[in-house]
Amino acid sequence: MNKYINFEDNIFILNIRIRMIQDLLILDTDTDLFLNKTLDDLDFINSSLASLLMNLKENLRLIERDEQFHNLTETEQMFCEVLSELDHGEGNISGLHYPELRERVGFLQSRSMDRQRSIENLMMEAKNMTLEPVVGYDELHELLSH
Repeated sequence: MNKYINFEDNIFILNIRIRMIQDLLILDTDTDLFLNKTLDDLDFINSSLASLLMNLKENLRLIERDEQFHNLTETEQMFCEVLSELDHGEGNISGLHYPELRERVGFLQSRSMDRQRSIENLMMEAKNMTLEPVVGYDELHELLSH
């Protein structure tokens, strides 16, 4: 069953969630309250980005496909930035204070980089693909001659 996926709105919401994590890292937050939720959010963002890429990859006829690939790339870059802040930042929630966080962040960065490379390849393939005409020259001539 094909269902309609609003890529633009989904990507927009993921961007907001990433910005929310960036804000959390700036503030003096209580790690007892926010560490586990932040880790859950990172996993959710990771799986959502993977799902959107898979659906976008399969949706060859989407009119704004290239634009959504671009939007997805920007979101992946934002995600990598927040992961880097988590790994190297000095806030309460960081790899400096929680070494186990570094392993999780490394895994998520690796997944994001893989998706970014995949998006690049898909965009290159799309540029190289020649679209078949819906109506051939002979068919068009025949249709117009009547």
